[in-house]
Order: sequence, then C-alpha cells, then structure tokens
Amino acid sequence: MYPILFGIGAGFILLSLFIGEIGDVGELELGDVDGGSVFSFLKPSIIAACMVVMGGVGMILTPYMIGGGGIVLFISALSGLAIGGLLNRFILIPLRRAFNTSAFNKQDTIGVVAEVVSPILKGGYGKIRYNISGSYVTSPAKSEDGNEIKCGENVEIIYIEQNTYFVRRQFDEAIPN
Repeated sequence: MYPILFGIGAGFILLSLFIGEIGDVGELELGDVDGGSVFSFLKPSIIAACMVVMGGVGMILTPYMIGGGGIVLFISALSGLAIGGLLNRFILIPLRRAFNTSAFNKQDTIGVVAEVVSPILKGGYGKIRYNISGSYVTSPAKSEDGNEIKCGENVEIIYIEQNTYFVRRQFDEAIPN
C-alpha cells in the first residue's frame, strides 16, 4: 500500500511540474485566501504531498515494526498530514496572498501610456510594456487603426478585447516612471 501511495503522489507532482497544477481552480478554491477554512487543505498539490510523505514514511517504518501495522499506518498518516499542513500554512498561503495583492483590474489600464517593446506589425500583433501600481507589465497589443507601430514608440491603451490591448500611437507624451 505504501509504495502505491508514494508512486501516485510522486507521479502527480511530476506531472504537475510539466503541465501545471492539475485540478487547481484558482479563485474557486474550496478554501479562502487566508487559509482559515477547513477546506483550504483540500488542494491537489497538498493531497499529493501528503501521499508522498505517508507512502515514504510507511515504507521506511514497515521493516522495523514487527506486528505493528496499525502503528505504522498511524505514524505515516500523521506525518503526511503534518507535512501537508506545514506546506499549506507556510508556503502556499503566503504565495496566494502575495499573488492576490499584486493583481489589478485590466480596465484600469485604459488611458495608460505604454511603450512598444515588440513591434506591432501592420494588421498584426506586438507587445507593449506599461507601469501599473509600481510594476511593469507586458501584454499583447494590436494597433487600433491596423497600422504598424515600431519598437520604442509610446502608445496609449484605448480598449481591451479578449486579453489583447488595442493601442493608439502617442507623439509627445513620455511614459511616467
């Protein structure tokens, strides 16, 4: 049983490294941002970590516990829950808090002056960089009138459609620092 738990948990973690967090529903998590909910512990990454620790501890202790399968199960389950709880409390919750405080509303960027960092081709796309809340952000952009805009030119964000920023060339304004 312990090698199976270890294998499933480790496999899930490795798979998540390559294709991203599986089953992570972002804002729709069962737990709240502060981690105060009982359900904040029920995340696929935490469950996988618990499985790895429980399987590993179980495999290590089984040869040394003669006739004590229940004790090994109790110790390995307790170890898995403890490590999962510590991982959630001291790593995942602070990361989630940091991520949520740096978020901004995209609509607040309308009217902001940005710099073209990858040329916007005629009728095509490029990339812009703008400063919002003290952080520089890059986003895909398209010229409002379909004309080419060269790298280094200043543009104003006019509107946003499906995560593409439509911009208009600015001639006299500089990007605020």
